[in-house]
Amino acid sequence: MKILKEYHIELAKTLAQHWYGVTEIGESGGQWLGYFPSSTTILNAYPQSAHLTRWIAEKGWNESQRIKSEAGERGTRIHSATEMLEEGIELLEKDYSIEEWWKIKAFVDWHRDYKPELIAKEMSVFSKVGGYAGTLDRIYKISGAITLLDIKSSSAIHEHFPLQFASYAKAIEENTDLEIAQTACIQLGASNKDGYRYVIYPDWRDHYKVFEQVRAVWQYDFFDSKKNPKEPPVLVLPNSLKI
Repeated sequence: MKILKEYHIELAKTLAQHWYGVTEIGESGGQWLGYFPSSTTILNAYPQSAHLTRWIAEKGWNESQRIKSEAGERGTRIHSATEMLEEGIELLEKDYSIEEWWKIKAFVDWHRDYKPELIAKEMSVFSKVGGYAGTLDRIYKISGAITLLDIKSSSAIHEHFPLQFASYAKAIEENTDLEIAQTACIQLGASNKDGYRYVIYPDWRDHYKVFEQVRAVWQYDFFDSKKNPKEPPVLVLPNSLKI
C-alpha cells in the first residue's frame, strides 16, 4: 500500500465523543488542519433503533451506560487479543473471561476458514473531502479482494455499521493507491454453529452516500443549527499536576 497523502492523526482529549487532531505532513513540515469528528461520532445522528430505545428504557439510563461501558472494555480486550494472535503470540485461556475467550476463539476459527492476507491494521484515517477521521480495524486481501474489515464483539450488527466502514474505505481511497473492493464485518460470538457471523458489503459506495447524508444532519445539529457555531469539545489539559 502506497500512501499518497500523509497525515498525523491523533485522538483528541475529550470527555465525550471522539474527535481527532489532524496535521498534514509535507516536505516543508506539518500544517495543522484542526479537529475533526470521528465517523462514529457523526453516526450518532443516525436514527436510534426501536430495540435500543426499549432496552435503555427498561434498564434505565445509568444502568444502560454502565453495561455499555463494560461491553466496551471487553471489546477492547478482544481487539487487542486478535492483534496479538496475528503477531504470532499464543494466548492463554486463564487470562480472559469465558465470554472473551469464546469470542477470541471465533476470530481464530474465522481466520482459519478465510485465510486473510493482512495489509494494514489499527490504522488512523482522515478524509479532507469528507471532514472526518477514524481508526479502522483491518485491511485484508481475502480471496483476491481488497477488503476493509471491522471486528465487532457486540450482540448484533447494527444498520449504521456499514456506513462507518464505508467512511473508512473512502478515506483510504482518497489517500492511498488502494482500491477497496468491499467492506466487511465479523461479529464474534454469534449464536450459530460457526460462533461468528461474517458479512460482506460489496456496495460500500452506496453506503457512503448515506453516510454523507447523515453527516449533513450531524453538521446541522452540531454546528449550523445555532447562530454561534459550537466548538469541538476538546480539553486543554496540562502534562503534569502538583499541589
